Amino acid sequence: MQMTVLKLGNHGANTVECIDLEDVDYIEIEGRKIIFHAKDEKYQHISTLSELEEHLFKHGFDLLDKTNLVNLKRVKHYDESQGKVFFEEQPTAKSKYATVALIKQKQIRRYLGQPLVKESRESLPAVLGLLHKDELKKRLIADYSG
Repeated sequence: MQMTVLKLGNHGANTVECIDLEDVDYIEIEGRKIIFHAKDEKYQHISTLSELEEHLFKHGFDLLDKTNLVNLKRVKHYDESQGKVFFEEQPTAKSKYATVALIKQKQIRRYLGQPLVKESRESLPAVLGLLHKDELKKRLIADYSG
């Protein structure tokens, strides 16, 4: 059986990898984390979406609320009234969706209203991906403070 884990590297340089459980020598608890030992390597069990997001954000994933780590490259539609992103352009009642936290909805709505986005016609995933960038945060703080 394969398991997705963090390979513990030197100086905190951890990478996401899949390991085969048949290759694991033993499993232990180290500082409240589950650690897999296989040959000369150590791997940490990924136990939260936040931990997974740290490593997948650069691949287009974003934690849109506490329960949804979303591949923004796959988002095709954002329904502002429902606070949901959909993975097809014409969603139906049976379409898969992920909910968006209120704080992210406000950021998305506010950012979508900015002329820069309208002029450049950025895709929704690009816009949502900007929520983590310092430039957007500075812009939002400036807008709210005065």
